[in-house]
Amino acid sequence: MKKSNVITAIKMLVLMTFAFLFLFPTVWMFVNSTKTVAEISKEIGTIKSFVPNFNHITIWLEPYKDIFSRFNFSLHFFNSVFYSFVIVVGSLFVNSLAGYALATFDIPFKKYITGVLLILIIFPFQSVLIQIFIIINKMNLTNTVWGLALPHIGSAFNIYLFMVFFKKIPKELRESAYIDGASDWKIFTKIAVPISKPIFLTIGILVFVGSWNDYVWPLMIFTETSKYPLSVAVNIMNETKPVYLNQVMAGLTITTIPILLVYIFGQKYIMPQNSSSGIK
Repeated sequence: MKKSNVITAIKMLVLMTFAFLFLFPTVWMFVNSTKTVAEISKEIGTIKSFVPNFNHITIWLEPYKDIFSRFNFSLHFFNSVFYSFVIVVGSLFVNSLAGYALATFDIPFKKYITGVLLILIIFPFQSVLIQIFIIINKMNLTNTVWGLALPHIGSAFNIYLFMVFFKKIPKELRESAYIDGASDWKIFTKIAVPISKPIFLTIGILVFVGSWNDYVWPLMIFTETSKYPLSVAVNIMNETKPVYLNQVMAGLTITTIPILLVYIFGQKYIMPQNSSSGIK
């Protein structure tokens, strides 16, 4: 066997191992969301807990029906979709403009601004959570979608990614557009944005996943349970007596599906464009 074949086989084995570790809890969660609490308790710790009960297909959707009736899951699902949409659109708009400005314009103290961005990347959002809450509270934005979205829209990490990507755009494109009389805004919207779809999609996916999974900030900013997103609603469901394990698994499955769909459908748009965008 050739050395290259051995290396390929080892790589495939490693990838399959990681894929199994990733799918292991997801499959268990989904399968148990289709069973009764008695079946879950009886089969837990055995291989049967990973196999759906095909003898009771008619009850597979019962846990899902129960959580929508008990906890108004449709409202929380809509909240999550709406909040994530606002954060993703706002983040892409604000961060792309900031990144483009740093990449193309002669801004005073640009090197220092870039250095500050790199420093801010080190500090996680949770380290300044209390200070941000105090500011949002003084602005009277608590219990509003803007109070939830504004701290997430501006991101030093995303601005830096946009800046690095926009720097790769040839200057000749902008110069020729200037000669034709195009404004900076038109150059950004008609030239920079269309050829930068890979970075927009990548950051959009990262922002969506982060906002969809966010738990602490929505719990802090909202005082009305009707405004909670799914991430908070699932935890409340897990603490509301009586607790049914199959309903908890169903709620977690509903929360996980949008993230999986975004990754599945998003990667096929990102990968080809990364290889054929023409930016080097």
